[in-house]
Amino acid sequence: MIKKNRSWWKDDTISNLIGRKQIDWSIFEYGTHIPMDFHEDFVVANQNIEVPLGQSQRVLLITEGNQFECNLSRINQRKQNREALQIRYDTNSELKDYMIARFNSSYNYLFHKRNQAASTKNPITVPEQYAEYLEFYATDNPFVYELKFITNDIPIPEDHPSIWWVCQGTSYNTQKQEGVLWAPLKNIGGKTQHHWETMKDVKVNDIVLHYSIGALRAVSQVQEAAVERPKPASLPDQQWEETGRLVVTEYHELNPPIPLEAISQDLLQLHITKGPINKKGGVNQGYLFPFTLQGLSIVQNKSKDTPWPEFTLLSEVEEVEQDVELVTLNDEETSAHLQIVKGYIQQQGFTYPELLIENFYISLKTKPFVILAGISGTGKTKLIQKFAEALGATEANGQFTLIPVRPDWNDPSDLIGYKDLSGTFRRGKLTYVLEVASAPENQQKPYFICLDEMNLARVEHYFSDLLSILETQRWQEGRIVTDTVVAEDQVGRNIGIPENVFFIGTVNMDETTHPFSKKVLDRANTIEFNHIQLDNFIGLENAAVSIEEESESLYPTAQFLTSNYIQLKDAYAENKNIIQSTVSQLVKINTILESIHAHVGFRVRDSICFYLIYNERFSLMTPEEAMDMQIMQKILPRIQGNNSVVKKVIIEFLLFSISGSISNSKEYVDGERDIEQLWAKHISENNVKYPQSAKKLIYMLRRLDHDGFTSFWVS
Repeated sequence: MIKKNRSWWKDDTISNLIGRKQIDWSIFEYGTHIPMDFHEDFVVANQNIEVPLGQSQRVLLITEGNQFECNLSRINQRKQNREALQIRYDTNSELKDYMIARFNSSYNYLFHKRNQAASTKNPITVPEQYAEYLEFYATDNPFVYELKFITNDIPIPEDHPSIWWVCQGTSYNTQKQEGVLWAPLKNIGGKTQHHWETMKDVKVNDIVLHYSIGALRAVSQVQEAAVERPKPASLPDQQWEETGRLVVTEYHELNPPIPLEAISQDLLQLHITKGPINKKGGVNQGYLFPFTLQGLSIVQNKSKDTPWPEFTLLSEVEEVEQDVELVTLNDEETSAHLQIVKGYIQQQGFTYPELLIENFYISLKTKPFVILAGISGTGKTKLIQKFAEALGATEANGQFTLIPVRPDWNDPSDLIGYKDLSGTFRRGKLTYVLEVASAPENQQKPYFICLDEMNLARVEHYFSDLLSILETQRWQEGRIVTDTVVAEDQVGRNIGIPENVFFIGTVNMDETTHPFSKKVLDRANTIEFNHIQLDNFIGLENAAVSIEEESESLYPTAQFLTSNYIQLKDAYAENKNIIQSTVSQLVKINTILESIHAHVGFRVRDSICFYLIYNERFSLMTPEEAMDMQIMQKILPRIQGNNSVVKKVIIEFLLFSISGSISNSKEYVDGERDIEQLWAKHISENNVKYPQSAKKLIYMLRRLDHDGFTSFWVS
């Protein structure tokens, strides 16, 4: 009997065959989903040993004298009332490279199709007559499978020509005169380069953009595919072999040439795999790079005064399948998924203090603006990047954007954009993200913006408009919307800050940076992690070990992070006890802070209440631990000064953090009793109500005594 489901197939008459998988892009990226109809076949192959639901089992793949490790993972999708089975090898680059080499025909076809794609809707598949397959066979041992390859050596014809970008430098004129491209096979050391190897993928009728000395100077249509030829005598001698690949192509000069600066920022947003544009908007070092139809369209739209030959005027680009499945998590699943996120981060070789990931998550859930503070080199930026990756947001797919802040930023134009002298609006990096994130097809995906070293410039100068717009959040048709950031006359439609966009800033507090105003502190959770444990090797030891539970490309939707509350009334009815308990603590704290005008208002009250509610819902920390985090992040950063009143506030707050009461504070303020001794006694007895806050206050008190001034930020 023959069984078929999606890209899987099985003939029961073939001995030991578990299933045959038609090759798609997942094979080159992470592994493969296994349809429900084939789950039992894998159980039988594993000698009736089932992988427990929600866990992974290490698997050995053997083929052609090679052995590769991967995971067989069984995922519990409670919300969809189903389970999923997957073979995963995300971190096994050796196996992925092997798959690319064995299925090179499919890889090249899918690679170029994906690079030509405009969005992620319809599936890209290799035409059936050119399809390749991977077969899994049972062996004598459970969780050990033999692989067999059914390959196709015939090049797959494409509907569209591929687009290429060649960097020719000073050799441009010579190669143009001869009507060729040429790249060596290997350098003088006998090594090849990926930007030379691309020459073998160039086909007749492909389109090539020619870059030289700061501008695109020509476009050409390939007349003859690459053949091995010695270096043309007209080309200068270089440090490489004389044998290379030569492509014959028909050049058409672009007049006027198109400057790189006119197109680079727009091209950056395409995130072209191994493309020509680097993160700074310059060109990557190399020769021939894959480009895309969208990129060609951008270049053409930016060069209205440049005539383009007819062969470059192509039809609309295609759309491809979304590679990951987004799922909605309930409260119980949210807590479990955070453990997956923590496992992923640790698997990448990074270890952070206990409860930091949980704290970071709830902080983002409470308000989509978080500040990470700490000494240089503590992994602030990596935390953001790896947290985003664990949720399916990467630089490659455009859902993670790193924006380094410059000291000369003094208004929002550096982020949002500006009108040039011709009246054309030049989008900033932030505008690109807001445009993409607000598109209907992307509203379920989270987008992370990392403002790196955000206090190199005064945050109030370049970010204040965005902070104000964040305060306009309101409910509209079940979604959170804001006032407009970029107007219709600038980008064609009004764009606010979508609910699926999250801002995280990293800060170092030293002589090169600026402090924060209360306007900024009120609107952010400020997470400080200066404690460094250099001899903690857990992350390094686990970096090579796959985590037991994986999200398996079943990433949560943006609702995983989007707030459920805007105003306290949104949460009050269902969380009355938590809110009243939290507010009673804040009333006591305000009594302490009023003498230095550092007491908190309704905005901070609401934010802290939301944080405590989320913590209770997801069962991430004890109520005391959560309140301790909020005192550290929302209240202590407000305290600074150099007088006796500030010292009195710190001592009273320290007493409150130790015991929850400020009784007998006068004895400690007047010096009749030693607050340090009280602190040491309670620490030794493990009897401190809010230990992190108390520890920080002790440090601030010491700085006040030693230096005559103190602040949360003094390091």
